Amino acid sequence: ASAQETFELKASVFAPASNPLAVSTEAWGKILEAKSNGRLKLKVFAASQMGPPPRQFDLVRTGVADLAIVPHFVTPGRFPLTDLIYIPSVLTAPSYASSMAMSQIAQETLGAEHPGVKIIGLGIITPTFIISKTPINTPADLKGLRIRSSGSANAALLAAIGASPTSIQPGEMNDALAKGMIEGASTAYSGVASYQLVDVAKSIAEGPFGATTFGLVMSQASYDKLPADLKAIIDETSQTAAQLLARGLADDEIRLRADALAKGAKIVPFKDDGSLTKASDALREKAVADATAKGLDAKGFLAKVAAALAQHKDAK
Repeated sequence: ASAQETFELKASVFAPASNPLAVSTEAWGKILEAKSNGRLKLKVFAASQMGPPPRQFDLVRTGVADLAIVPHFVTPGRFPLTDLIYIPSVLTAPSYASSMAMSQIAQETLGAEHPGVKIIGLGIITPTFIISKTPINTPADLKGLRIRSSGSANAALLAAIGASPTSIQPGEMNDALAKGMIEGASTAYSGVASYQLVDVAKSIAEGPFGATTFGLVMSQASYDKLPADLKAIIDETSQTAAQLLARGLADDEIRLRADALAKGAKIVPFKDDGSLTKASDALREKAVADATAKGLDAKGFLAKVAAALAQHKDAK
């Protein structure tokens, strides 16, 4: 390739342009353009312009998009080891530290279940919570309630304590709550803000409901087409991209929590009566057994997660 040739990479982001997922991707794009003297450009297509959330991984895998933010929780079962991260007892560090820990080991440990792509970084929000129309003070209050689940592990956890988990795409949460299709939704404050959930539900139960992950991935084919010097720029700035994603998500959760409270949301005093912890422990044991039965080294993966968390536990 000519040393003067310009490359424009298409990045698909399912969230709105104001969401940290899109903002951090835009910020990385500016770094790429600056370091390449304008030869490497990143064009972000936000708000699912290139496809809905469940299609994000395949957009990159098939080369329709060069990069994308993949919300793993919308395709339960497709990424079995990644799904283990959602279990409440797995990630014991705050969001930023968890993101940096997982970004460090993502390609090594999760690359096999992300064929055709390079994992640039993982953005993690932990813990998620439940926003509902009526207060949820204990796990018992969830019995019989239809709750939008954020991933297969979250769904299993909700079902174990008597709730009725429902699979609903992020952009449909507001309408589902407004119409009474669900009584609550497991989400994060970025989801509350992006989809204006405080307009239809006011009560927020902050409990150990697990984590959620967003993978910034690049098409391996798109990467391979780049000349060596531009590949080097992608490689040397990948950690920065992961940091931007992690920092954006972590900081926005703090800011958007305050915004939600200012708009009338109420944090309820949630207390685990022991049933949530018991359900989480059982879920972890079963998930490890199921993954192992599929030939996956679930125990080895969790050991690497724990080691990475220990290394990054003080990251802020």
